[in-house]
Amino acid sequence: MKKTTYLAAGMLALLLSACQKTQTPQTTASGAKSPALKTESITSAYTDESTFVSSLSSYGYKNPTQITLNRSGSTTGYNTVYGFNIPTANQVKGFKWNSGDEQTEDWRPQGICGFTWGTHTYLLVTWYGVGPDEISTSHNHYKGSRLALVDITNMSAITYRLILLVQDKANYNTSLLYDKPVAPENPTQYDSFIPVTMHAGGIAYMNQKIYIADTSLGFRVFDLNKLIDNVVSDPTKNSIGKEPNGDLIAFDYTCILPQTGYYKISGGGTPFSGLSLGSGSTPSDQRLWSCQFKTGSTDTPQLFGFPISSTGVVTAPPTVITPYDNTGAGDPVLHAQGAYKAGTTAFITITGQSSYIGSTARLVKYVDGATMGSRYRWPHGAEALYVDSAGLMWCLTEYETSKYGEDNRTVFAVRLSDYQ
Repeated sequence: MKKTTYLAAGMLALLLSACQKTQTPQTTASGAKSPALKTESITSAYTDESTFVSSLSSYGYKNPTQITLNRSGSTTGYNTVYGFNIPTANQVKGFKWNSGDEQTEDWRPQGICGFTWGTHTYLLVTWYGVGPDEISTSHNHYKGSRLALVDITNMSAITYRLILLVQDKANYNTSLLYDKPVAPENPTQYDSFIPVTMHAGGIAYMNQKIYIADTSLGFRVFDLNKLIDNVVSDPTKNSIGKEPNGDLIAFDYTCILPQTGYYKISGGGTPFSGLSLGSGSTPSDQRLWSCQFKTGSTDTPQLFGFPISSTGVVTAPPTVITPYDNTGAGDPVLHAQGAYKAGTTAFITITGQSSYIGSTARLVKYVDGATMGSRYRWPHGAEALYVDSAGLMWCLTEYETSKYGEDNRTVFAVRLSDYQ
């Protein structure tokens, strides 16, 4: 679930947002709404932190194919978790995490993207450290965010590795970049690097780099050729940085990925709640699309498409789309968790709706220029979206086993064409 500073909508708004009860979506109405605007006031400024990354070069860099994947996922039961309601005919494939990662209350998965590297096909899933705002007994926010690097080349033998994201310790006193620990959090902080404390609501891949949404900042950038996997595991799980003896330590993680830089987006677009790389028939469709998690009855969440060059440089101003739900002409798409833009069509996962077949989530489809969108049923706890080169739309769910007394976390794929 996304964090927000906006006021919650009233119960009436939730009641009006009930999904239609069939797989066939409501017909999208056409209208005179502007399909694409540009907000000139939105700017993007990049800060290069490659010097920090270079300071770790003596420890050796690796790429995804050189990293040992030490955990196993399973396809068994991926489609029977709590709130999974995709019609049988639309189910293609998926997997569950190992039991520890299904159950943990310390981390929740959020964003998803994928790529091919050599002969391997991977997914990347972001997780954020859970704090008392989400679970009253959890105090893991200070550990920041992590990645799950998942090899799905062979769906019968899924393996993955958990990787801690780190940033330059020079960012320690910059509140926009780092949340300092608060009691009872009390880590031992050494030199060189600190955690990346963000919600990590969405992730996009391009040319061996990844871009991760940071709610208030914009986008953080990491180079997948800069993985470091000779990190010492701390038995206390409470220390991070470069120790006086030269060892690198990152709580109990033995692999880290240092931040190479970040884009500070100013003048609009916040909150940056999700992120994905759009697709389409023209170069202008190749944009980083962010969505906004807002819940207020007077809010108008939008989608922001930031141009990204073939070398991975993000610029502004973005193209701005105002999508509409199917609850009435001009009704905003509230509670957005993730979005994917394919040409003139946007797909948006939303939560906080009325319960239908065990789920309060929906998939909203919106075509540029329409006054209404259409809805499909979608698994409970749904988060970000990613579409691969084969036309499969991937999504994931976030909740720990204890929340409902059964597993909810799953990663699954459907055919995009079934929803177009």
